Amino acid sequence: MKITDVRVDRLQVRGSLLRVFTDEGIVGLSEVSGMPGMRGFIEEGLKPIIVGKDPRLVVRLWDQMFYGTTRSGPKGIQTTAIGSIDIACWDIAGKAAGMPVSDLLGGPVRTTIPVYLSLGMGWEKQPEDMLELVQAGYARGFRAFKIRMDWNADRQDANPAKDLEMFRLCREFLPPEVPLSFDANNGYSVSTAIRQGHKFEELGIAHFEEPLPQYDYLGLRQVADALEVPVSSGEQEHTRWQFRDLIQIGNPDILQPDIVMAGGITESRRIYDMATAFNKPTMPHCPSAGLSSAASLHLYSTYVNATRPHEYQVWDPRVLDLYKNPILPKDGFVTLPTGPGLGLELDEAAFERMKA
Repeated sequence: MKITDVRVDRLQVRGSLLRVFTDEGIVGLSEVSGMPGMRGFIEEGLKPIIVGKDPRLVVRLWDQMFYGTTRSGPKGIQTTAIGSIDIACWDIAGKAAGMPVSDLLGGPVRTTIPVYLSLGMGWEKQPEDMLELVQAGYARGFRAFKIRMDWNADRQDANPAKDLEMFRLCREFLPPEVPLSFDANNGYSVSTAIRQGHKFEELGIAHFEEPLPQYDYLGLRQVADALEVPVSSGEQEHTRWQFRDLIQIGNPDILQPDIVMAGGITESRRIYDMATAFNKPTMPHCPSAGLSSAASLHLYSTYVNATRPHEYQVWDPRVLDLYKNPILPKDGFVTLPTGPGLGLELDEAAFERMKA
């Protein structure tokens, strides 16, 4: 089997759809970030490397893409683009074998996975606005939540008091057994993160995500050492080497690789294996209800230490219309897709309607 073409189609909903075509008629699917320059990097940098290659040789192909573009990164675009193609190649490999990706990865530990509803843009909301979103999610059956600040450029220590009030209102609404987490989105300094963390602990927080700028590994260790609440980080790290440094220097309690930004299933698998070596729980960053979520769930399901709820968010309900069998939670859980590859079947008519 050989790759014959790679196409990226921008959608009216967030992001783009990537398709990898083969000479045997099998098409691999994945999502592409809206990061500036992404489409050009895929078409001009990666496509010439992979056309004519066997998409099933995913590890070899990953290395060829990575080392073939190290001088034309930077790694944010480079590894995110590679991640999109890698996921599509795993989709092809599963379809060719007639097996779900989770089976190709060795088999799932569990096929029913708890999810938490990820709710963001807290920086522009009032506490009552976020509370309404949590209440609506609870009514829809979600039984774990995270509220995010999603700071713009004016971020550091912008309004900790409002953040705390937002968390307090949501925590008081939810039953004690329902986990509620807080994502500072890199918005605090060390001292503020520690003070906030102690207050979150008193209110009952499940995990404290990205309290500091992603580059402040030394500060992250200070925060993680000072708090009892599990501190998580990693969604903005690329490749196993950055996660190695994150663990050894920052030492967060929970690792949060993003299936696409970290370099796809192939590289994320290496990161998950590293997490087991350091006895670190994984809790993937994946605010998606489409192909990226399917890829993340397939990988997540195969690890014993992947016991925490998986992130779930629908940016635009139309995303669900792209697939004949979208991933939909029920009573706070999702069921691992069982079809070949990633298990999501593209609705061609909906896809044509949603092209930008």
